[in-house]
Amino acid sequence: MFNVNIFTAIIVLIMGIYDMSYAFNRRKQPTNKGGIRAFMALGIIFTIAGIVMIVRVLIK
Repeated sequence: MFNVNIFTAIIVLIMGIYDMSYAFNRRKQPTNKGGIRAFMALGIIFTIAGIVMIVRVLIK
């Protein structure tokens, strides 16, 4: 398929965790309700993709 660098996988995983923490910390603010679901969805996608990338690098 495609080759993934370990550093790319780590950056994607960190970005996913950061997006989820941003959405989790901003959920109680009444003025910032619009992008919370988007940040949480992106965080989940990036976290899963980062874990899959790390597993693929370690198996290889």
